[in-house]
Amino acid sequence: MLKIDYHIHTQISPCASEDMEIHRIIQAEEERGMNAIGFTDHCYGFEYKILRAEAARKEISQYDGSMEVFLGLEAHMHQYRHASVMLEFAAQFDYVLMAPNHYHLRGVVRPDAMTPRSFAIHEMYMFEAALNCPFTDAIAHPFVFLPSTFGLNVDEMAEFSAEVMTCIDDKRLAYALDMAAQREIGIELSPRFLSLRQSHLMEFYRMCLERQVKLFIGSDAHALDALASVDLLQPAIEELEVGEENLWYPKEWAW
Repeated sequence: MLKIDYHIHTQISPCASEDMEIHRIIQAEEERGMNAIGFTDHCYGFEYKILRAEAARKEISQYDGSMEVFLGLEAHMHQYRHASVMLEFAAQFDYVLMAPNHYHLRGVVRPDAMTPRSFAIHEMYMFEAALNCPFTDAIAHPFVFLPSTFGLNVDEMAEFSAEVMTCIDDKRLAYALDMAAQREIGIELSPRFLSLRQSHLMEFYRMCLERQVKLFIGSDAHALDALASVDLLQPAIEELEVGEENLWYPKEWAW
């Protein structure tokens, strides 16, 4: 069973539950026997400034248990060459998780039309944008679409998403994944693709492994009871035959 989770939101993120306090998350993850976790709050809004980042790092530094605890950041692409975070701020964190498809947020460029081909072209454009961002360390939930964002139910979104993936240019995707491998950028394997019934993405993850891209493991938990959702990935991990050599880990930085 995997014992890592590098995509956890605290109460600093406006969309997270109030009970997502750092010390409570650490306690819960210790009780679950986790080996390493990472906090990755959103950077939009005015609350999450440098003082909040410094306070979070100070609280993390006081932890003296055996579990590795990292302080990351989840940023997002507005469009090509325009990220939601500046380099000076991103440099304060152990890693930056970049989301290419936060289409529910104001300022994020959306597909021109609600057609599979239009979505495929646009998602590749945003995926490449995230890969080319100089401070991206891992990509958050690529090619995973939220039904509520587009006014669809889970099954409708799953069917539409499957059609989108058939329209993706395989050569273009392979080139992008080769870039990810070269830059050591991780691709998130999130339980969200299972809960949203977008299991067709298993082929995408296989392609990642074939191109020597490492997988980033994250629950994207916004509430304490969602921390255990990372366990749902175990069957997919086994089917993909993922080993330690295929997993993305944060680099060690001296602070």
